[in-house]
Amino acid sequence: MASSGYYRYPTIHHETVIFISEDDLWSVPASGGIARRLTTSVSEVARPILSPDGQWIAFMARDEGPYELYVMPSVGGEAKRLTWLGSVARPVAWTPDSSRIIFVTNHGQPFPHTMLPYSISPNGGEFQLLPVGPAHNVAFGPNGGMVIGRNTTDPARWKRYRGGTAGELWIDPNGNGEFHKLLTLRSNYASPMWIGNRIYFVSDHEGYGNIYSCTTDGQDLTRHTDHDDFFARNPSTDGQRIVYHAGGDLYLFDPATEQSNKLQIDYHSPRSQRQRRFVNGGDYLQYYSLHPKGHSVALVLRGKPVTMGNEAGAVQYYGIEDGVRYRLAAYLHDGKRLVATSDASGEERLVILDGNSQQPEERLEDLDIGHAIELLPSPNNDHVAITNNRNEVLLVDLQSRELKVIDRSTTLHDTSIAWSPDGQWLAFNHADDTETSFLMIANITTGEKHQVTEPTLQDVAPSFDPEGKYLYFLSYREYDPVYDNLHFDLSFPRGVRPYLLTLQKETANPFIKQPKAPKSMKDMMEKFSEAGKHQQAEEEAAKGITIDFDGITRRILPFPVPEGRYSQVKGAKGKVFFVNHQPQGSLSRNIYAESAPSGVLDCYDFETMKTENYASGVSEIELLPETDTLIYRSGKRLRVISTNNRPDPSKESGDNSEWIDLNRPKVSVTPSEEWRQMYREAWRLQRDYFWTEGLLGLNWPNIYTLYLPLLEKISTRSEFSDVIWELHGELGTSHAYEMGGDYRPSPHYAQGFLGADLAWDESAGVWRVQRVVRGDCWSDRFGSPLDRAGVNIAEGDAIVAMNGKRLTKDHGPAVHLVNMANTDVTITYRSGSLDEEKTVQITTMMSEGRARYREWVNENRRKVHAATNGRVGYVHIPDMGPFGYSEFHRGFLAESSREALVVDVRFNGGGHVSQLILEKLARKTIGYSLPRYGLPSPYPSNSVRGPMVALTNENAGSDGDIFSHCFKLMKLGPLIGKRTWGGVVGIWPRNPMVDGSVTTQPEFSTWFTDVQWGVENYGTDPDIEIDITPQDHAAGRDTQLERGIAEVLRLLDEHPTNQPEFGDRPTLAPAPLPKRHINGKVSS
Repeated sequence: MASSGYYRYPTIHHETVIFISEDDLWSVPASGGIARRLTTSVSEVARPILSPDGQWIAFMARDEGPYELYVMPSVGGEAKRLTWLGSVARPVAWTPDSSRIIFVTNHGQPFPHTMLPYSISPNGGEFQLLPVGPAHNVAFGPNGGMVIGRNTTDPARWKRYRGGTAGELWIDPNGNGEFHKLLTLRSNYASPMWIGNRIYFVSDHEGYGNIYSCTTDGQDLTRHTDHDDFFARNPSTDGQRIVYHAGGDLYLFDPATEQSNKLQIDYHSPRSQRQRRFVNGGDYLQYYSLHPKGHSVALVLRGKPVTMGNEAGAVQYYGIEDGVRYRLAAYLHDGKRLVATSDASGEERLVILDGNSQQPEERLEDLDIGHAIELLPSPNNDHVAITNNRNEVLLVDLQSRELKVIDRSTTLHDTSIAWSPDGQWLAFNHADDTETSFLMIANITTGEKHQVTEPTLQDVAPSFDPEGKYLYFLSYREYDPVYDNLHFDLSFPRGVRPYLLTLQKETANPFIKQPKAPKSMKDMMEKFSEAGKHQQAEEEAAKGITIDFDGITRRILPFPVPEGRYSQVKGAKGKVFFVNHQPQGSLSRNIYAESAPSGVLDCYDFETMKTENYASGVSEIELLPETDTLIYRSGKRLRVISTNNRPDPSKESGDNSEWIDLNRPKVSVTPSEEWRQMYREAWRLQRDYFWTEGLLGLNWPNIYTLYLPLLEKISTRSEFSDVIWELHGELGTSHAYEMGGDYRPSPHYAQGFLGADLAWDESAGVWRVQRVVRGDCWSDRFGSPLDRAGVNIAEGDAIVAMNGKRLTKDHGPAVHLVNMANTDVTITYRSGSLDEEKTVQITTMMSEGRARYREWVNENRRKVHAATNGRVGYVHIPDMGPFGYSEFHRGFLAESSREALVVDVRFNGGGHVSQLILEKLARKTIGYSLPRYGLPSPYPSNSVRGPMVALTNENAGSDGDIFSHCFKLMKLGPLIGKRTWGGVVGIWPRNPMVDGSVTTQPEFSTWFTDVQWGVENYGTDPDIEIDITPQDHAAGRDTQLERGIAEVLRLLDEHPTNQPEFGDRPTLAPAPLPKRHINGKVSS
């Protein structure tokens, strides 16, 4: 029985169409019919291009790691790998005579989005650069004519995009190397094709992606297709007809008849990647909760709720097996039932799960709880407290099915909630502005709320003492600045301390040691009965806690522990546990991935008044004071320990380990059902988190309905990703991403790098070093291993062997470096024209990107210094995150003492620190500090005394957009280059999908005093527009940097910034003593 697949990336030659489905190559007649599978790849295959003679298919595949270039016969057969670049190599065309494949790659570039075109023979060998500069597409015409597409990526992934990286078409109609823009229509062009005397392409200037064409002089713009639902995507031509895909189907357009028809494909596949499989539960730990007695744990593993004993016993499974996601599953007070959220109906609602009941699942369908963030059952009744995406604190009575909104903050912030031991009080933090938050306590019976803290900045993370005497919390009210070690600055890297407030007026300060009589047998007996005292106190607390609200905000006491970066505070019997984190560098952090567990678990004992370390490598904790039990998470592991004593080192491993075996549950996955759930959730998250309620006028329910049928077509995780990207693309808004997820495992053999450009010397029969990347010679990441002390391999030297194996033309260094990243290797080489061979050991790089970036920056700085006789400094900022902040200071601190400054934010990848950098650039020198010996230094320090210019381009985006626009808005100097990316609706990735992938919701739109919302989906215009044309690239010119240098020199001429002549120093010597008069006479 035939089924329908999800078809992408078609290519055509006469009566043969090749396309991608299920991440493999397929062939089908151009007239339709039975499709034939050509590959059974171990990974993903994409972007096939048929040769003009119809004999070969060039494509990219990731059989051994990143996407590399392959070629195979068009009728099927063995594929041959052509590149070993360790980076994406995407075929885009063949030369008209089928002799060479044109592919684009970011290999050897300082920035990952810079794609340059190269050509290579289908037989392999060296590749050659096409000297046209960046290009995503290349098409050939008659007489050597060429059209290239810059930024011509898929418009369907951001529909109706009009920002700086909207696709451009450049044409060289006569093949003489003289390019000009083909069209200036405000649109996003893609996939240029040359047929006859017309250029065909995709454009969405009329709101939908369709096939258009114009003449080679940019006239007679004509639309040829009429898709008003799915965009036409990735068209390809054989010079006669065009094939493309839309909505998972293939279409064939014939310019001769002006007809576009859907191919009817008879598709047969086992669709094996849709079939059920099992995964390790520990890899998908998403939530955990202790049983009220502490002996068992409730888990959510890949959206499935289970319970099991901490150490042994059968696993109890709950809920609907497939197609439903459960979250936040927690035990209710009776220890028999769970409460969780479930999206079985398509909306996330509360559900009560009871594995021993005839009604295993009870849904509270009528209660709109929003997107729940924290869910906390009452310790002794059927109440559940919830925080959600609407900044609300909700109270749900599971018996009466009543929902109350206990509190609603007026601004976005992290809300934490805590139950009192008697279940009558709920503590939480509330925010009325963007900077401060305070604690409140609500009575769940009367609904009365009381503010219990007056914040200095923020009070968060409340937690009740189990005996009902205190409310513990964390507070940002410590201001102990630390001097920066590199420049004049101070910061507050810690700033948080745990506090308590006494709930009753008569409660004494627990941190004051009370006098005690000498120990006696009676004292010893009382000590042994201490647990009994605590139990009695807890029983009394459970009967009802009385809180004296009069003067409560003045009853705050700090714990006698150092300030830190505390994230949690939890009370046990006579003890309090804190999770504290040490300040760490930010360069290795990934905002889209879970951070490595870095917390330290400490315990403060009220009896001994001492703090003791319990564990390290802690992510978070949950504590049950009634059972002296604490569970903590460390990355993807869980450990249950007693609060009475430090963990036993002997129980770190083995049969008596305190670690929970998270692979005991058998977690099944049915991808087809899971993808349907994930699709609904991705759509729902955009609806609930998008920055405006009406989603800017979009009919979001209709869009959901449009894309839903595609789920029946898809068979692989990459196809599902493609659907989500198109769905998000309908928002027409920046930062609507989908990343990661559970893809089919495939080999990954990381490529090793030498940090050098090598080429085959045909005359000598050797691989010769053309250039060594000159970054930081002392750095493993920012410098070439050939540029290390003691290596002595230079430009012109011949590399003859690696690890004892001789190199040949077909098996050069790159082939030998597969699976050799960050590995010690030996290199045998000959220096210059000498015959003597030497062998040296080096450690390969995992990536050359940082080293090539450092070389690029250093070379730009050298050019600026040389062109201005050292008067002007140069700083590049690669992004607006930790790396960009680091690179800014690396350059700025050294360059700010010059007369003027060029600030380069081209290729800036965005982030969030632009305001910190602009603040420093805005400093103006208003004075100097003059020592007796040495040079004057400006006041404020590191202030630029002369003019500044900023360079930007279309690849400066997000916070790079904001920086570029604000540089103009703050009148810091002229902005030079090209219009920026145009994406200033920010994100906060915090809602991972069930398979671990991340979707982002555009949540925070940026408004400016001059253009209001105008930067989003447009960018910011430079004051001086300078493009780098294909001809400039061919000549090796950076016209934007050249104009920046010229402009800053012009400003220096107009406004000289010579250091002041400070003149003579003041004198403090006293004047001669004046004569005085004595009896009318002047004294001598």
